[in-house]
Amino acid sequence: MKEFLKNKYNIIIPVLLIIVLLIAVSLYVGEYKNNRYAKVQKTEVYQYFASVKMEYEANISRNKKDVILDYDPGDFAVELSSTPVYYKDSNRVIFPKEMALFDPLKDRAYKVNALGEIYEENNLYYLNTKDVKKTFGHVFYYDGDNLYFFVDTVTLKIGNREIILGPLSYVSASYRSLVEYYDKSTDTSEILELTNEDVIVENDFMKIDVGSDKVIYKDNFTLLAKDFSVLPKVDEMDK
Repeated sequence: MKEFLKNKYNIIIPVLLIIVLLIAVSLYVGEYKNNRYAKVQKTEVYQYFASVKMEYEANISRNKKDVILDYDPGDFAVELSSTPVYYKDSNRVIFPKEMALFDPLKDRAYKVNALGEIYEENNLYYLNTKDVKKTFGHVFYYDGDNLYFFVDTVTLKIGNREIILGPLSYVSASYRSLVEYYDKSTDTSEILELTNEDVIVENDFMKIDVGSDKVIYKDNFTLLAKDFSVLPKVDEMDK
């Protein structure tokens, strides 16, 4: 009897191991296909260059998880930079290049891969990348150079002038030189020359000197990183 059971176990255990291995391989292959499968959609988009609106049709490739895999501007000759790409008829925005997400309430920054997408759903703004798909409250995005993108309403202050910018707007500032802004709520952009003024963006949750690339707190400030390789990925934000 013992010999019989031993023989049975010698057969059953390898069979179970093979079944488990086949299941694991099947799950891996399915996940790989979901991530790599690309459906290409022609999409009407626009960008602002030197405050001039340029509309064109782009080819956007997505996998089965609705994550953008590739962005092709089609027949429109443009060298993609960190300038956000806006969908023409919806509250969706694509970051063509790598960005940093900064949480001013926690004073922490995280890396967002290129082709990250921001979209609005039920009055919340979600970030969708291969690493994460979730909403983040009261954060902003920074390209490591001059561009700041906001999901909240903010006030742009240049000397004594104040400009209200709605959600999904951005500001690009060169120190003591020029500032360019785009207000999504009014679909307007403007370039302003500076005459030694500070350029501040603020609301109830943040205050940023965009000319000096620093987040200002009551008794201190944080300089923003330009080298994103030192930052944790955005999916590590809650760890």
